[in-house]
Amino acid sequence: MGRWGVAIWRVSVLTVLAAPELFAPGAPALAAGRASYALALDPSTPSVVPGYVPFALLLVLEGAAVLASVLARRRADASDALLLCSRCARLHKRTEAFARGADAVAVGALAFLVALPFVAAGYESGFTFPSTMLATSAVAAVLAAAAEADFLARAAAARLWPRFTWSAEPARIIGGGARWLGVILALYLFEPGAGLVALFGGVGKRLVLDLASTWTITAAAAILVIAAIVALSARWLVPLVFGSLPTALAACRQPHGTSE
Repeated sequence: MGRWGVAIWRVSVLTVLAAPELFAPGAPALAAGRASYALALDPSTPSVVPGYVPFALLLVLEGAAVLASVLARRRADASDALLLCSRCARLHKRTEAFARGADAVAVGALAFLVALPFVAAGYESGFTFPSTMLATSAVAAVLAAAAEADFLARAAAARLWPRFTWSAEPARIIGGGARWLGVILALYLFEPGAGLVALFGGVGKRLVLDLASTWTITAAAAILVIAAIVALSARWLVPLVFGSLPTALAACRQPHGTSE
């Protein structure tokens, strides 16, 4: 993972350096005759991004994440079921459905928070192929960096508790990384005195002015927090309450429940 980590870091650095340029005062106006950047700073200026765009973007990204999770589910279920007793298999099948759904919506919500500034910049200065590729690479870099952090955390847990085999399923790693990073961003957004502008700096100021409302950002942050609670409950709390292993553990060949 070291070589991939360096590549992800480089993409992330380039994204951070390039993203503010999309909102720079010298950015060209839209062909339809947008007002200048200075006029856009006026609070009375109409919003640049149509009101339906953030909500549509959130729906599209959530739908894509859920679809990808469904496509990856069958193979994972077939491999995990061989290592569980019948009772735990039934329990895990029910709880894991909720956990996978939480992972999927967390990935979609995090992708939305990363992609939205680029969409707003596109409405300001026009959509181009390089800016679209930059937005795509930014989303991929953030998700990959979060997934790598989750993978390293699982590797450390496997060293600390070698008796257990921690699940290294790619879908869980990506979902887990998105949930943890998303919760950190959400807590910062909801913290008194912080908020969108404090989190994203100058880009956040432009985003507030470009959007008719920031309720979709609040909704995405709430989705990330709820997804983390649901996933932790489904994979840890519920199995433990019913005398089974947490589904975060991939296998245990010792008795861990009844076959009833």
